[in-house]
Amino acid sequence: MNEIALSPPQSAGEQIRIEYVPRQGLLSLSLVNFALGLLTLTFYRFWAKTNVRKHIWSCVHINGQPLEYTGRGIELFLGAIIVFLVFGLPAIILIMAVSIIYGHDHAAVYAAQSLLFLVVAVLWGAAIYRARRYQLSRTLWRGIRGTMAGSSLAYSLLYFGSFIARGLTLGWITPVMNVNLQEMMIGGMRFGDRPFRFKGRAGPLYPSYALCWVLTIVAVVAVVVVITGGAVFSAPFITYTETTEPTGLETAYIIAAVLAAYLFAGALYSIIWSFYTARELRVFASYTSFDNARFSLDATAGSLISLVVGNLLIWIFTLGIGTPYVQQRMVRYLCDRTKVEGTVDVERIAQSQAPLGKLGEGLADAFDVGGI
Repeated sequence: MNEIALSPPQSAGEQIRIEYVPRQGLLSLSLVNFALGLLTLTFYRFWAKTNVRKHIWSCVHINGQPLEYTGRGIELFLGAIIVFLVFGLPAIILIMAVSIIYGHDHAAVYAAQSLLFLVVAVLWGAAIYRARRYQLSRTLWRGIRGTMAGSSLAYSLLYFGSFIARGLTLGWITPVMNVNLQEMMIGGMRFGDRPFRFKGRAGPLYPSYALCWVLTIVAVVAVVVVITGGAVFSAPFITYTETTEPTGLETAYIIAAVLAAYLFAGALYSIIWSFYTARELRVFASYTSFDNARFSLDATAGSLISLVVGNLLIWIFTLGIGTPYVQQRMVRYLCDRTKVEGTVDVERIAQSQAPLGKLGEGLADAFDVGGI
């Protein structure tokens, strides 16, 4: 009888399930962070941010096992100090020196300020990329950590170029640039020694983008008409002239009208573009894969509006103390609405050999773009 050689069975991998399992302690953490932030004149924010991440990360369960965040507050603090010494302090000295030499209103002062603004704009993308790299390198699941390959400078230049391109095209290149940025960001992400992949076109985003763009123009025209009509209608009720000061009631009316117009315009803009944002989130999730698994995200305009409004109300009515709850709601939104199809051969994933940086998100903290 002939013997048939059989190859060893291949691992089928695991189905991936992501869920958010809240646990107690966030309220006390929020209060302690706020109190220590006041006592230390905000210097405690590095440790506060770290403690909030540890709490939220531990609530994210993948196949029943929680994530672990191993970052430390001292790393964020040292990163911020280095950025201040390398970037912030020289910028302050430059502005002061130019002001002393040429005077506060000299063109050289404005040129120096413009130069600093340009430097910040060019480095903004690097801050975002390096913050993601730090967070991934401090995130563990089953003892395996994430990491970020690629160049933060290359991402930053693309990010800056996309900013210029948006202005030159009145925003119409936004879907293309966002796809390119996401491809570079997701393509650089690793879990252990396995890469994430992102591949797709911007075409499916353009119908939603075009609709929102046109609706924005219509909304702007409508707001201008309403404001102009309101000014014409209210003119007979304004009693002061060029030689008299407005009364307190008239001043309050003007301020209230301006604030109402800004709030209405901001709310209308957010509502319109929430439809495109939801579409972009869904498309980007579908373009993302890891091993043999693909992602999907059930994002809708209504759910995004509810998320943002709820977060805004929490932040306002708690005077910022409830910020950890805002961050928790954002992470929980993604966990609850993310689905993974296919499998991941978890057993074959080896630990990343990428060097582990010792400093935190200095640029991200300086530019306030670190996210959670």
